[in-house]
Formats: sequence, C-alpha cells, structure tokens
Amino acid sequence: MGLKDILEPACLVALFTIGTLINYRPSKSESHRPDERSPLLGNPTNAPEPEREAKWWHRLFPDNTRFRGNRTSRFLNHFPFLIEIIYWNLVYWIYQLSRALSAIEIRNNDYIFNASRNHALSILALEQKLHLALEQPLQSWILHHAPRLIDFLALVYYSHICLSVAFIVYTYTYLPRRNFQHIRRAMATTDIIAFIILSAYRVMPPRLLPHSQGFVDVLHPAHGGEKSVWTDNRFQLTIAAMPSEHFGMASLISYSLTRYSPHTWVRVLAPLWSVLMLFTIVATANHYLLDAFVGGCVTILAFWVGDGMLVFRLVEEWVFWMVRTEKPRSNDEDPPTVKRWGSFVRESWT
Repeated sequence: MGLKDILEPACLVALFTIGTLINYRPSKSESHRPDERSPLLGNPTNAPEPEREAKWWHRLFPDNTRFRGNRTSRFLNHFPFLIEIIYWNLVYWIYQLSRALSAIEIRNNDYIFNASRNHALSILALEQKLHLALEQPLQSWILHHAPRLIDFLALVYYSHICLSVAFIVYTYTYLPRRNFQHIRRAMATTDIIAFIILSAYRVMPPRLLPHSQGFVDVLHPAHGGEKSVWTDNRFQLTIAAMPSEHFGMASLISYSLTRYSPHTWVRVLAPLWSVLMLFTIVATANHYLLDAFVGGCVTILAFWVGDGMLVFRLVEEWVFWMVRTEKPRSNDEDPPTVKRWGSFVRESWT
C-alpha cells in the first residue's frame, strides 16, 4: 500500500468531517431568537408538514416524533450532515459490491471478454465513420509531445471520488435543501442506470485492446502510471467502459454548480471540470467518446427520473423507527447560507 492509498481515504474522512462541522446546528434555544431573518412566530412544532398532507402514502410512515427527545435524535439534529455520510456510504458500497460480484461472476469467461472486445471495436468503427475517432491520435500526441501531462491526468482521473464528496459538502451547505436532495437522488440514480447498461452491454476500454490498436495503458503501474486503491484491485470490473461514469458524474457536477451555485466564480469554473474530465478519460485510453456521450445521457435521464428514489422514503422512516430516532428536522431545512444568498438562489427545478 502506497502513500496515495492512504491519502485518498484520508481526504474523504477530512471532507466528511468538514461537512459535519460546518453544518452544525445549535439548539433551538440558541438559534431561534427573533430577528429580521427569523420571525417571532414560526410554525408550531406539531404542525403537519405540507408534504405529508399532499401525499397519501405518507400515512404509512411511523410517528417518529415520539423519539424527538432521545439522545440520538438530538445529536443528529445538531449534526444533520451525518445522515448524508450514511447515505453516501450506503450508495457507494452497494454499487461497488455489485460491481465486484459482477467481476467475480464473469471471471475467466472468455465469451464475455471476447464480446466486450468486439463491442469496443464496433464503437471505434462507428466513431471512424462519424470522424470522431480521436482517442488514439490524442493519446499518441500527448505521449510524444507532453508525456509529463499523463501524471496530471492520472491525478484528475482518480480524484473524481473526492471531488464528488466535496461537491456534496458544498451543495449541502449552500443550496436550498429541495435542490440538494434532488441532486443527491440524481447521483444515486446515475449509478443504478449506469450499472444496468454496463451489465447488459459490456465494453472493453481502449487501454485493454490489442496493441495493434495503438493504445497505451498509461494508468497501469507497469507503465509508470498512478494507481488507486479505489479503482485498482482484484474485484475491479475492468470491462465497463460504457457508459463513462467519470464523465457522467463530472457533467452532473458541472451542470448543478453552473445553474444553482450562489458564487459567481463557481458558476464560471464549473463547466471546466466536465471538459477536463472528458479530455482525461480519452487521453488516458479509459473511455471512448461515445462512452462519454452515453454517460451524459445517463445523467440527463437520472435528473428526470431521480425522484423515483423517494419510494425508499418509507424504508427510511421505518429504519429510524427501529433505532428509536427521529430524522433530523434540520436535515429538511434550508441551511443558514441560503438565507444569505436567497436573493440569487432559484429554488424550483421546474
């Protein structure tokens, strides 16, 4: 295990810790003093939630308000971001376990690997007909004229998990809760859709094609490239180029920040991340241009159908009931930063 394998998990722990601390919520006695932003008379604590009144299936929810005084409820209400850490780990590890099981299932299956190679060659042939086959010429140019750029591109490629977590911390802190939750559901839905596609249509990445195709596996340690504990292990599903989840997630981040960030500099720089990731996945021979196109389409579809994840709300409420805890009320409230930037932030996705 190298230094990089320690720094990546440490980075995630640091980001989650920062997100937890900066989103600390004081008790009501500390924070609910009347001022121009906090009216003297608020909604009664026992007032029914508008969303619960609007949806009949909320009647199936247990009444967890009885646990409001429990220590776990009070603790989570002070640190509501802890719930997001649980959600992220739940989605991430279910997804990674699914990929690992898939990798084990097809291990030593020559038919599937040959099919993935044929699919890859078909994609290259289609790109050539469309005059889009830029992957090999681009990588060849970089290796001959700017070889030092490869180390930077490897860093970009492997940083997408940490950048995604940083994105979650930022959007949770600065976006209206409704928008953040919609983005979070889209991120989870992206993984589901992508896994279905890569399982149904397995594609070998350019770096694993025969040498006659001219691609170089610059990220493999034998070629002096970088290595990641997250993406280089014996359970790694290697023939999963279609769709490009790196580009799909990068486009999700760029779109969300460009449209909803209250900071001008973030809105200006956000599109560059998806452009940089597109350049990276092609130059490192990890994906084809069509992989990126499908990855972008997956993101669009995830935003469209992501609210379907709300069906798990019933499971969530009953899990809280089993652990005798009320879901943090502050987890559904807009963060204080939204009050400061409220004149800019658009709160509706319609």
